[in-house]
Amino acid sequence: MDAATFEIVADFLPGLSFILLIIFAAIWFRLRAGTSYGLLNRLYAIVIGGKDFHDKSVTQFWNDRKDIERFNTLFNTRAKSLKEVNLFIEWIERNNLDLRMLANLNSHFDMEKREVKEGKYRLVTVCFLALVFVLVVFSLYLIGLAVRDAALVKFNDETQWMWLSHDAAYSATLSPINNQGQDWRLTAEICSQAPLDTNSIAEQAKLKPENILNICESFTNEKDIQRVDEIINEQKSFLWLAFGFLLLGLYSYNSASRMNSAHQAKTYLKKKLEDKPAREHTGKQEDSGSEFSRKATDTVS
Repeated sequence: MDAATFEIVADFLPGLSFILLIIFAAIWFRLRAGTSYGLLNRLYAIVIGGKDFHDKSVTQFWNDRKDIERFNTLFNTRAKSLKEVNLFIEWIERNNLDLRMLANLNSHFDMEKREVKEGKYRLVTVCFLALVFVLVVFSLYLIGLAVRDAALVKFNDETQWMWLSHDAAYSATLSPINNQGQDWRLTAEICSQAPLDTNSIAEQAKLKPENILNICESFTNEKDIQRVDEIINEQKSFLWLAFGFLLLGLYSYNSASRMNSAHQAKTYLKKKLEDKPAREHTGKQEDSGSEFSRKATDTVS
């Protein structure tokens, strides 16, 4: 990248960052609230102008919508009306429930019925966590491939892959973090030795002797050097793919966390709401028993 191009990119990045921030904020509010009436209203006011409706009944309806959307955004719920909001608040206070247990459920909580929706939350949580593990491991491998200053290549008549740079060739490993534990290593310095024992090196590397010579030639051949550079540059593009997989892994982890929260909330509500009627029922039995005892005492007297 030349200086002029760098200056253009540097001037463009602050504006692009601001635009991306606005887009991500809009997406977050849309996912959090379930609606985007407020954002659209802001956009309409900026483009067309005017903040309020002229009709009072429409204004009142719009104010109700804003209250519902704000409540959903703050408490991560999916209320569809103020009636549902008020009943939800009354339900929380009457049963002395922990709102934090319900704040992570989002669409998994039914505001109308005030209960956690049915689902195999434990199984889905395990599946999402397994997906997170696979995505992270695969991303680490891609990152290791992208940042390596060597090309991952294979001869057409060979089965094994290897790393090839401008001054060394060594065995490839499936480990995304192990860079130095090579089984074999052939350097330009070894290739410059005379005589070169290609048979011994080939036996150690499990490659054909003629391919050992091809590797040594690649350290000095201009076309081979250019081709290695091209492959290394192509490998760097895997960094974006790894970033995409990491984002998908983050989303999967968030989904697993939400599923686990749904399972915990379902267990919590079941215990909390079943225990309360039991205590009330026990209290009524005790009161009726005391009243019967008092009546029996009065009769005896």
